Amino acid sequence: MAFDPFLYLALAGGLIAGAIVRPSTPWVGRLTLATIVVLVALLGASLNGIPPGSLLVTIPLALAFVGLILALTAGVYLGLARLRPTPAGPAADRPPPERVPFSVALVAALVVGYGVGHAVALPTAVGIPLALYALLALVGFGLRLAWGRLPSLWIPIGAAVAGAVGAGVLFAELSGTPLSVSLATSLGFGFYSLTGPLVEARVGAVLGLLAFLTNFFRENLTMLLSPSAGRRMGGEGLAAWGGATSMDTTLYFVTRYGDRDAGTLAIANGLVLTIAASLVVPLLLAVPL
Repeated sequence: MAFDPFLYLALAGGLIAGAIVRPSTPWVGRLTLATIVVLVALLGASLNGIPPGSLLVTIPLALAFVGLILALTAGVYLGLARLRPTPAGPAADRPPPERVPFSVALVAALVVGYGVGHAVALPTAVGIPLALYALLALVGFGLRLAWGRLPSLWIPIGAAVAGAVGAGVLFAELSGTPLSVSLATSLGFGFYSLTGPLVEARVGAVLGLLAFLTNFFRENLTMLLSPSAGRRMGGEGLAAWGGATSMDTTLYFVTRYGDRDAGTLAIANGLVLTIAASLVVPLLLAVPL
């Protein structure tokens, strides 16, 4: 998502409110989950301007690209984690059993949102930021800051960068995509609202759509896979997967399914990778490789 200072105001408001009031009722968690479902549905609706035929052609390529990114990022993370000078943070509390797997609810929300967006003009340009503000405020309400985790920030950032570079090179070799475009796409770190338009402006709509969907699916697959992947990779690994989105849309998943004290680390990771994407993606597209 694009850098938005109001996201931080929403997060700060939630942190302040959470420090003052700590209710024992589960309404915060339930409302957070509901907000995520609404947000994913709005994200699905935001794709309504893309013809279904273009999606059917590009989605398999984008999913394959995302699979490379996530697999290599996970592999690098597990290797770097062994170099850690201090133990990892505490594991997240095991979430209570879900009547319907949350991943199923997210997929359904994405599909329904896309369908509804084709039938009805939804105000996604306004709705998505509002849903994000609500989500960040709710996440901040229950967030536990752990500044002592920041010395380990190099691990998720290193994994995210190495995984993206490796995947970009491999995808370029396997698909014939220009290396500069492939690297620009993978080094978008989930920042699809930046990467997609920049690639489209430079090399055309086909590769622009691929860049957009690859980063869009990176965000959504991090959400979908975090309940299972979090057990193995923890909060740091999920933050690396989320990339730039670990400071907003995937922050909840980092702390719920990975590491309850990894919120501070995830926010810093997302901020660094957002800035990196903003600088590196235009540079790569300007230099033919």
